[in-house]
Amino acid sequence: MTKLYLKGMKYEKVVNTSQFPFSLPILSDLDQLLFERPVTFLIGENGSGKSTIIETIAGLMDLNLEGGSKNNFFVSYKEQTSLVEASRPIRYPSYPKDSYFYRAESYYNLMTDIEMIDQGAGVFTRDLHTYSRGESFYELVATRFFGQGFYLLDEPETGLSLSTQLQLMVLMHELVEDDSQFVIATHSPVLLFFPNARIYEFTEGKIIKRTLQETKIYQEWAMIFERKEQFFQKLFES
Repeated sequence: MTKLYLKGMKYEKVVNTSQFPFSLPILSDLDQLLFERPVTFLIGENGSGKSTIIETIAGLMDLNLEGGSKNNFFVSYKEQTSLVEASRPIRYPSYPKDSYFYRAESYYNLMTDIEMIDQGAGVFTRDLHTYSRGESFYELVATRFFGQGFYLLDEPETGLSLSTQLQLMVLMHELVEDDSQFVIATHSPVLLFFPNARIYEFTEGKIIKRTLQETKIYQEWAMIFERKEQFFQKLFES
């Protein structure tokens, strides 16, 4: 049975909810968010709060809020407030030997920081900047994710072809077999097919546990493929 490291996050309600991120509607519904399986997906529309929760988890696990491991300290933008101070981790007895946070929007800065840290270390065979976006992320996971780890991914599908997303799932499977845990925010219908994953959907100010077939992503893609003429006719009429 795969070891798990973070059982969940507990959110302590704050009094002043007028300031972002405390103004996010999902926080009025959030008491705790549990991660009982090796892979947990957070899904929902843009602005629903997925990335904010992922960033909060990174802070609770002592990871750089803009991405990387505990050895990355770069900061390009510092938010005035965060949920980290209003939350606490709920841990399993085991602690990960490795941990990493991938954040799509700040990945370029992370690659630059990695290049500075990796000089002479030989972790990567070539500078990640010399790859395409998708290739560099795949190389990061394949080379730097050591296993027995806790891994946070925020929109990992950015820049990945369908084929590379499937290859990423293979790497994830191998890492889960090696006692690793993932929490992933995504818009990808492909990644959601990962076996036995927990899916939380952020919708209408609530966080709801879903099966794959119940998710809005799955239903919309099914409609596009099964009824594409009617779907696009209705879309362009609205």
